[in-house]
Amino acid sequence: MGASSYRLLDAANPNTIDRFYSAARRRSKKTAPSWRVSDGLSALAHEPAKTFAGKTKQKANHNQAKPMYTKQSLTNMHIRSTVIASFGLLSALLAVSNAAQAQDILDRDAGTPIVFQAAGTTPESIQSSVDAFRAALGIPNNGNNPGPLSHGRREINWDGGNPNILDTTAPVTPFNVFLNTRGSQFTTPGIGLSQAPPSGGPQGGLAVLFSNPTYAKTFRTFSPSRLFTPVRSNITNASFFIPGTNGTVPAVVRGFGAVFTDVDLPDGKGPAPHKGSTLIEYLDKDSRVLFTSFVPASPGDGNLSFFGIVFGDARIGAVRIQSGDTAPGPNDDKNHDIVMMDDFIYGEPQLIK
Repeated sequence: MGASSYRLLDAANPNTIDRFYSAARRRSKKTAPSWRVSDGLSALAHEPAKTFAGKTKQKANHNQAKPMYTKQSLTNMHIRSTVIASFGLLSALLAVSNAAQAQDILDRDAGTPIVFQAAGTTPESIQSSVDAFRAALGIPNNGNNPGPLSHGRREINWDGGNPNILDTTAPVTPFNVFLNTRGSQFTTPGIGLSQAPPSGGPQGGLAVLFSNPTYAKTFRTFSPSRLFTPVRSNITNASFFIPGTNGTVPAVVRGFGAVFTDVDLPDGKGPAPHKGSTLIEYLDKDSRVLFTSFVPASPGDGNLSFFGIVFGDARIGAVRIQSGDTAPGPNDDKNHDIVMMDDFIYGEPQLIK
C-alpha cells in the first residue's frame, strides 16, 4: 500500500476544514487518500519521519494490527479531521474555539468521527489536543453526578481527586471503582488493573509493582500523580453504563480518548519502520468494529501521546486498548515498547436506543 498524505488544518480559519474536505474529495480520484476505510473505519498511514521547522515530525502510523478488514477508497466517505503527529511539537489544530464548527460537521455526518491525536515531550505539547477533544465532547464535566444526562462528558485521571495520593492499588479485574459514579468498567485478560505512580508512595509505585526500578524514569504522568495499567497483560477493555445504576444499565458514548506515556513505536527508523505498538479499537453495542487506529508515538522516556475520536451521536459501546507491544515487566528498550495509560475522557453515557 502506498504512502498516505496529511494536510495541516488551520484552526484559526473557520473555512479551512470544509475547504480541506472538498479538496480531499477532489484528490481522492487522483492520489492516495489520507484515510482508508472498511466495514469499520480504520485509519491507515505509512509515512516515515520527516523534518519540519527544525523538528522531527512523524506522521502517526495507523496500520491495522492484523488484516481484519477489506480496505476501500475514501471516495465515498468524508474526511472529518486529522492532526499531524510530531515528536517535539504536536497538538490538535482543531482549537477549542472551533468546537461549534466541529459539532456542525458531526451533525451533518454522524457516522464518521472527528479524530484528535497528539504526541510530544511535555504535557503542554498535547494539552491543546486534549482540550479540543473535551470541547468536542461537550460541557460540563459531569463528575460523579448520576445519569442519564443529555450533555457533557466524564473524565478519570486515576489520582483519587488528590495529586498527593501515591498509593499503588492492588490489581483487580473487573475494575469497578468508577462503575457507579462515572459509568465505566474496565477489565483485562491479565490478573488485574492497577493505579500507581511511576515510583514512590507507600507501595513503591510501578517500579515495585513490576519489580523494575527503571520504570521510575521511563514513565511520566499527564495529570499527577498516578497512571493506570493492566498487570500481566497489555490489554484493557472498557465498557459503559448509565452513572448511578451500578452497572445495571448498559450505555453508549459519543467519543473516547486516552493519554499514554512512552509510546515509542512507530519510530520512523530504518528501511522498514516498526509498526505502531499501541492501538485503540472502538466497538458498537453489538461488538462490531466502528474504528481502529494506532496511537501516535513520541519516542523517548516519559513522552506523552493522546488519541481520541468523537462521533456525532452516541454509538460506542466498548473500547479495547492495546498499550504497548508487551505486557509491563521487561525493560522498555528496542525489543519492548512498554506503555502506561493516564487520563481517560469520554462522552456522557447515553441509554441504548
